[in-house]
Amino acid sequence: MIKVFYMNTKNLKFVNILKIIRPYQWVKNILVFIPMLMAHQLTINNFILSIKAFIIFSLIASSIYVINDIVDVESDKKHPYKRYRPLAAGLINIDQCKILIFLLLLLCGLFMITTNVNFFLLIISYFIISNLYTFILKRYVYIDLLILATLYTLRIISGGLITDISVSIWLLSFSIFFFISLASVKRQIEMLNYKKLNKKGIAGRGYTFKDEGVINNISILSGCVSILVLIFYINSPQVLKLYSSPLIMWGICVIMLFWISRIIIIAKKGKIKDDPIVYAINDKISYLCLLLILCIIWLGITF
Repeated sequence: MIKVFYMNTKNLKFVNILKIIRPYQWVKNILVFIPMLMAHQLTINNFILSIKAFIIFSLIASSIYVINDIVDVESDKKHPYKRYRPLAAGLINIDQCKILIFLLLLLCGLFMITTNVNFFLLIISYFIISNLYTFILKRYVYIDLLILATLYTLRIISGGLITDISVSIWLLSFSIFFFISLASVKRQIEMLNYKKLNKKGIAGRGYTFKDEGVINNISILSGCVSILVLIFYINSPQVLKLYSSPLIMWGICVIMLFWISRIIIIAKKGKIKDDPIVYAINDKISYLCLLLILCIIWLGITF
């Protein structure tokens, strides 16, 4: 067994491992810190537990990325950008991918040993739903958007479960609509990419170019609803108790409305190549918006 492991990994370059497990996507797992931060319960214990949740989600998400690349290898070869992924490009083989999946899940299991039962069950649910999405659900129009939004929201819920902090239903509702909007934007981007190749639709998906208008409307509507829900969240008794000047928090709604509107517009113009969240990581305007939001929160607490 050791010999087989060595034969399958000796030509596996570290850079290809990094590409296929997508560590840049781990930024999405920062969502696990939200319950602790929004509840103003930034204790050492909660921070350590949230770090553990972040690591667990990063490991399990990376294993799912590798599984997804195995399942989508043929469609990825036809994609304008995904064809450069290690598996689609032939830089790594399926046996090596299977070894990576095993190691990632093994590490994830080791970190989960000391977690509570509810968090453990949520991680199992996340893994099952993610694989259902990879193998089946991503081929169903609109259902795929809801599943993606649910997977993001589970990260927030997990942060509450591991730290035993109650998460507001308004916050979870905001998350669902906000990430449906971003998932819709991602589908729009994929449509634009495939249009350039004169394809009839998105490979491996149930969408055709006739759905583009509807998807655009979903992204706009869901984005607006998420801001409306955010207003309700800011005005909830749970939040009003946490801030000296809660009215200042309304500024967050304005900034978020600007940010989501801007993402939708520039995606429509074809200026975003893939995932809007990955785009935001390298976007100066997004960082400015984040800085302004943090300033508003500080003002709301201090004054």
